[in-house]
Amino acid sequence: MNTLTLRQKSIIHNCLLDLKDSSSLTIQSFLPVALDKLATSEGFGIDMSGIYLSTDEDFENIPEYLKEGIAFEFMGEHVVLSFSDGASVISNWCDNNAISDRESILLKCKILKAKFSTED
Repeated sequence: MNTLTLRQKSIIHNCLLDLKDSSSLTIQSFLPVALDKLATSEGFGIDMSGIYLSTDEDFENIPEYLKEGIAFEFMGEHVVLSFSDGASVISNWCDNNAISDRESILLKCKILKAKFSTED
């Protein structure tokens, strides 16, 4: 993986943190929802954050700038990584930051890494 700049790390961290900390009446955290969507090759986004895939079958869910890989968005800024690098970043972030439902989150990350390690 190429070395990420501090700005890129910040965008990715804030994107994942926003997904983790955001909730609705029926959903405690959007992070597990996002991980489930990514595992089925769908992007996922909420108001300020999103993770998008160039392979999403719904073309309207692919940002114009995303040609190949995984994009992390936060507050209008984005970072694009390869599929395997994106899955690794998500997995590492979850390992360091997932507190509630930790085992379930880490299992979802393991599935994601396995899925995307072959797509680059």
